[in-house]
Amino acid sequence: MSLLDDVSIVVTPNGYKSGVLYSVIPSSGAGDLEVVRGTAATRVDEAGLVNYAEIIGSEEVTNGDFATDSDWTKGTGWTISGGTANSDGTSGLLSQTSPALTSGKIYKWIFEITSYTSGSVKIYSGSGSDDTAYKSAIGTFTQYFIANNTGKYFYSNSFNGSIDNVSVKEVTRDNVPRIDYTGGGCPHILAEPQRTNLVTYSEDFSQFSSSSIVLTTGQLAPDGSLNATKISGTIGVSSLYRGSASTTTATRSIYAKTVSGTGTARLTSYNANTNNLFNLTEEWQRFDLTGSISTGATNFYAADFRGSQTLSEFIIWGGQSEEGSYPTSLIPTSGSTVTRNQDQFSRDGIGSLINDSEGTLFLEMAKFQNATNFGGVELNDTTNNNSITIYTRNDNSSVTIIVRKSGSQQWRFDFNTGVNTYDFNSYAIRFSSNNFSLWFNGNKVGEQLSGDTPLSLSNITLDAFQGGDFEGKVKQLQVYKTALTDDNLALLTA
Repeated sequence: MSLLDDVSIVVTPNGYKSGVLYSVIPSSGAGDLEVVRGTAATRVDEAGLVNYAEIIGSEEVTNGDFATDSDWTKGTGWTISGGTANSDGTSGLLSQTSPALTSGKIYKWIFEITSYTSGSVKIYSGSGSDDTAYKSAIGTFTQYFIANNTGKYFYSNSFNGSIDNVSVKEVTRDNVPRIDYTGGGCPHILAEPQRTNLVTYSEDFSQFSSSSIVLTTGQLAPDGSLNATKISGTIGVSSLYRGSASTTTATRSIYAKTVSGTGTARLTSYNANTNNLFNLTEEWQRFDLTGSISTGATNFYAADFRGSQTLSEFIIWGGQSEEGSYPTSLIPTSGSTVTRNQDQFSRDGIGSLINDSEGTLFLEMAKFQNATNFGGVELNDTTNNNSITIYTRNDNSSVTIIVRKSGSQQWRFDFNTGVNTYDFNSYAIRFSSNNFSLWFNGNKVGEQLSGDTPLSLSNITLDAFQGGDFEGKVKQLQVYKTALTDDNLALLTA
């Protein structure tokens, strides 16, 4: 029997890169690990580009390929034939009201202009306030907006051309985990704490105060939009800043790249500070500053040319200032501060998939650099009375294992030999009656041959030690329904 035959629960980032966390549970199909946040999430792809992490809903358009002359209301100038919807240059509407959209929800709209002669066309939901930009060229266009009404409309502004392949799907950005694909190998889940971006315009640097700065908008940004800005200044003279930055435990960050070549620039804080000079290249990088801000603390300096540096122009995007000892993923803002709630991951009602008499809990995880909280992963009975817990302590060099049955501790093991919890490490806890052990990166590092196993395990959660939410990265989390052999555990954790 292979290890895959024995696994009953697998939690891993989605291979299709939609930002969805999923659990593969062959025996029951019990569903996804639940994420509780209630605020939008971003993800980072292999190239370090930032996008929203989102769940895409089902199709809201009927006959979006115009295979038949049906399901659409054709206003002035519109016809459907030859597998496309066609406008003759007259201003008018092509609409579909069923199925209805939900006002206030985010939708992803895609359509293709397959032929074009003149004029322009735009999409909207039936209310002018959600109008998007007119399109006037052959191509496939993708747009997001919050619906202010319930319909699906194309408005021809003297548009002479054809459209096809129309798709409208609801987008969910709440309660979605952040997935990070950087660093090679498997992507990982980001379990982040609550944070607030105090920079009220993370992308619109025209809202910043400036001295002798020229802004050129419309630059290609890390998220694929044209929201990045080239800034040009005079070394020794120019600065670009905005107030309301963090003044205590300051963690500031910004994305930046050169226009060409390489060079140095002072970012995120006042030029007189000594920890804000960064090396920029032609590739997007996120630069962060964590620590004291001795001068100009209340201002977030997107750039300050007044100190020594070599670059007089470069491109920036995604400014963030937050209270905390390490930077978290970007929290987009547009006119006000934005708070992202803490990630909480759990799944209950899966008692049939967890063997109380024996099993193995395996995970590959890394704590965030400079995170100092207690937090880990736990199998339990939805309380702490019956549980199998692994948690990192409030340092970077120790892990604790605790097994409880009916409120009584059966095994505790504190491991602090050769472990750096800021690195990705593989851990496996084998549990059965009178046989407990911890495996770490291919080696058995702890064992106890006495004790009883917990009862009624039915819940898995990234939360341990009586309320310590894990803050870090998780590549793999698996539960096996048997106590794996030493050979299997060495192979699994190597």
